[in-house]
This record gives sequence, structure tokens and C-alpha cells, in this order.
Amino acid sequence: MKSRARIGGWGTAVLITGALAATLLGSGRIGHATEASDGSAWLWSRTASEVARVNPDNGQVERRRKVTDARGHRVRLSQNDQNLLIHDLETGRVSSLNLSGLGLSGRLNVGARGDTHLAMGATAAAVIERTSGTVRALDPATLRPVGTPLQLPGPLVGGEFDDDGRLWVAVPQQGTVAALKISAQGAAVARTDEVAEPGRDLALSVLDQGALVLDRGGRDLVVATGDGTRRITAPVPLAGAMVPERTHGALAAVTVPAAGSVVTLGDVEKGGPVLSFPLADPVQEPVVPFAGKVYVPVRETGQVRVYDPAGRQTGALSMPAGRGDLELQVREGNLFINAPGSADAQVVGTDGRARKVGKYPNGQGKGGDRPVAPGGGENSPPLIPAPPVEPVFPDLPVLPPSREEPEEPETPSEPSTPGTTPSPPGRTGPTPKPPRKSVPPVPEMPSARPTTSAPGTKSPTPPRSTTPRPPSTSRPPSTPRPPSTSKPPTSKPPTPKPPKPTPKPTPNPYTPAQVCNASSGGNYYVQRSVGFSGGRVYQLYSNSTKKNCAVTMKTGANVGKGTNVWVRLQEKKGGEVGYDGGTFKYYAGPVFVNASGICVRISGGGSGASVSTGWANCG
Repeated sequence: MKSRARIGGWGTAVLITGALAATLLGSGRIGHATEASDGSAWLWSRTASEVARVNPDNGQVERRRKVTDARGHRVRLSQNDQNLLIHDLETGRVSSLNLSGLGLSGRLNVGARGDTHLAMGATAAAVIERTSGTVRALDPATLRPVGTPLQLPGPLVGGEFDDDGRLWVAVPQQGTVAALKISAQGAAVARTDEVAEPGRDLALSVLDQGALVLDRGGRDLVVATGDGTRRITAPVPLAGAMVPERTHGALAAVTVPAAGSVVTLGDVEKGGPVLSFPLADPVQEPVVPFAGKVYVPVRETGQVRVYDPAGRQTGALSMPAGRGDLELQVREGNLFINAPGSADAQVVGTDGRARKVGKYPNGQGKGGDRPVAPGGGENSPPLIPAPPVEPVFPDLPVLPPSREEPEEPETPSEPSTPGTTPSPPGRTGPTPKPPRKSVPPVPEMPSARPTTSAPGTKSPTPPRSTTPRPPSTSRPPSTPRPPSTSKPPTSKPPTPKPPKPTPKPTPNPYTPAQVCNASSGGNYYVQRSVGFSGGRVYQLYSNSTKKNCAVTMKTGANVGKGTNVWVRLQEKKGGEVGYDGGTFKYYAGPVFVNASGICVRISGGGSGASVSTGWANCG
């Protein structure tokens, strides 16, 4: 789990915190494609600062919309048939774009602190402050909060809609998964299911009907649907496992870098075959299942390898300009592969055929018209004020007190090479697992049908009761007892609680030589390295390629979590520089320079710490 400071109060967590420019459209997670009923999708272009609607049948851009004040920012997009939500992860600003006329219809500022996530289904939208556990319904058009917010025990994991309109989140503190109903009345718990012991490290991917939950402290995979839960044992330990936030179709896939494996689940909602195959390349993002195949993004080479569920490679898609910057999303029966920092994108149909997309007017394909001029001024929608009333929470039992981490200060941006825009400091690593406690459950609606399990699997725990307890009434005064003559009992001093065990840090599943060898020839060996708080920078050389390689490997609590990390390699004679930086889970790089017989130096860092060396290895 991610260790973050809790955000005090709904107003500071997700409501308007400042004025916005009238021409703002906002942004969202890099490369996120968004769905529409006609199969088209919107893609984000970071360097051009625009969103573009792509026709999957021919790969052409049909419409464009300029996004002001978002150039170089990380962007996450969400869409239904009427609206496109644009969430700027750098600033926390959110805008709603009316898709019928491409006009701006609503604005909201959720802030850049914490872990705020926006989700939108066919008819509903919600903002989830995953750190504090607050969920609130939004009007997708105006972005105004509606109804009363729901308070769950934070932190939460996940937060996407399934095809039945249920919003699924995991509650690691309770070891449960919850299906939420989002309506004009607000957010409410529809049902909960136990999936793990309280305090476990969970990951979640929302299915077409239900959710897949991973216990990253063991091997349990749990499929939760409206009928109950089904437990499956993975063939490898799931430490550090990754899944896409949303899984479309019957095939699910789990990426386990620590085990160097991909686990596939065929017909996931019915407990189909469970298979695994080894990863041929180091990966930092989850693989994506689509149309019966598994697509593995390899950011070092800009390739996407295609496998069947058993691990036989059936193809490879190449996007060299997308090296280090690939995002995959399944939308409306198509797979969209986007490189937000370049003009390149591809769309893959269910037949496996890939079509190139020209996101810019002068790129591949015809590219469509020039971007639509941004709206604003007097026609810009007003800012949304904070609701005047306090949020109303469900009748939950009081949770045991827990120690909270202090709110982390903002850290300055890392140094960058001219022409590059490194990502802002990332978030902190996983929260130490607490000792097992009996945690009160989240209230839920009773299930319509009894919980069932597949033959040969563990029986699921029955759903918890959701009947609210009646309010307590005052007791009548009792008759005073006569004074007792017996000896009062002697109270025992409280037994001190043992200290919490120090969590074992997650090891980095990759080595510097593995990372460098996967990208440029082979036979790279480490020449020197230097460490900093949270990582170590390595310099390597290959006698075969006559190149130097540099990579920053993450260490400690941030391994497996998306945080800011960077690496820089420079040769002395001609000044050739290699640089890579951004929000990565395991490492930054590799970067290469031709420096046979030339002195080189390395530097790197992340999340506020950095280190550098002098000139060396000149022979």
C-alpha cells in the first residue's frame, strides 16, 4: 500500500482550492484512451497539448481540441457518450468537455496532493480520494458534487466502473472488496465481500461484471461478482504483482516482475484455466489482455510483444518514438497504443491488425483538421463552490486508532536536460503491513443470491450483514446497590504491546545488466555505482557495442510504486548526453553514449534526493 498522509476533510481532499484560467481544459494519465459508443477514442498528446478523437477503422483523427496550460503534463482521460473528463495530474485541475459540440461545460480542482482518482461510467461519475477513503458522486457535465459523500476506511485501491454500473474498490484495512452504487443521491455501498485477511497488500482490476483482487502477500486471486467470490491459487508468489485498472473481456492477466512471470486467467469470471509464462523483457507497467491475447509493453525498446495465454509469442508491434512512453488501453472493442510524447499511436482490432494513427496534422495518416480553438472568457463555466454542508457518512463503527504518517512536503523538480520535461516528484512507497486486527466491516446490501464457489476452491465467507443497528435509547435509572463489604479486586497493570515489526523492503526484481542488455546488444558489466536515499545509479560498459550505459535502480520502500526517478550519462570529449526521467516503478533508463576511450560521469536521483560522480573510466 502507498504510504501517504491523510487529507483532513473533504474540502481539502477533492473540492475547489483555487481559481482556474477561463480557457483551462485540464489533463489525465499519460496515454489514456477513452471510449465512445461508435468505437472511437480520445488520445492525449503531451507535447502538442491537445486531445484527439481517433477513428479505429482507418486510424485517422476526426476531431481535435487544444488544451491550454497543460503542455508536458501527465494527463488522464475518462469518457462516456456525452462527456470527456480531462484530469491534469500535475495541477489537480479537471474539466468536462461536452462531446456534442466540444464545449467546456464544467470545471473542478481536486488538488495535486494525496491520491485522487476520477472514474466515469455510462451514466455516472465519481471522485475517489483513495488516501482518506472518501468517495463522492459528481455530475459528469458540470462536475458539481451531488448527494452525500461516502466515507470508507482508507486507503482504498482501484476505483473503476464495471458494465453493470457498479464502482469497485478494495479496502485493504478490512481485507474486503466493495461494490458501490453512484447515483443522484450520492455514493452508497451495494455489497462487500471478504477477500483477504485485514491489512494485506491488495491490488484490484475491475472486470466486465465484478472485480479481480490480488493478495500481494501470498498467492490468492479472488474473483468477486454479484453472486459472491471465487478463490484461485496463482502458480507463482504475487509479491509486487500488477494488473490494469480495468480488464475487458474474458481473459485476465497479472504481471509479476519479482517472479519474472505473467499469470493468465481464461474465462476469469467462471474460473477458467490458470496459466503462466516467463517475461522475456523487463517491464514496469502491467501487461494488457485483449481479444484472447496478452500485450506486453517494453518501454526500453518501444515495442509491444504479443503472446497467447500460454506464452507463445504471436507477434510484435514497434513504436520506436514511444520508447519509455507507451500506454495501452482497451476501449470499445479496440486496443489503443499511445506514445503521448510523440506523434505516434496505433489501434489494434479484434483481428489483431494494427493501424497507425497520425495524431498531428503532418504525421502519418491524414491527421484530421487543425485543433479546435479553446473556449473561455465569458462563455467559460463558473467555478464550483464547496458544498455548504458537511459530508454525511454512513453509520460505521469507530475504527481502532492508527498512527498516521506526517504530510510529506513538496519536493523540487529534478534537473533535466534541455528539451526534456521530467515528471514531478512521485508518491511514497508501500505502507508497512499492520498486525492482524479485528476490523469492523463496511456496511453492505444483502446479496440477491447465495455465495457460491467453484469446485476445488475455498468456500467464500458469507456476506456481512448490512442491517443498520437501531439507535441506542436511554436506560432508566437503576436502584442504587448497597455498599459492598467484599474486598475490591486488585487491578493488573496493562501488558505492554510488542513493537510493530519492521516491514521487509521489496527487492527490485531487475538488475542493471539486465536492463542495459535488453535495450542495446549485450555483455554489459557494471563499472561503478553510487547510491542515494531511495536508489542507486549504475554505470556499465560493453566491449561488444563500445557503449556506456547508465541506469538508476530504485531501492527500499518505493520499489514497485510509481515515483519520480531520473538518470543522466555524459561523455567528456564531445558532450554527448543521455537522459531519462519520469514516474517509474523500478528504474529510470537505460541511457547510452558512445564513449570508448572517453571519460564519462553519471548522475541520478528521485523524490528529492540525488547524487553525481566525477569524470572516470577514461580508458
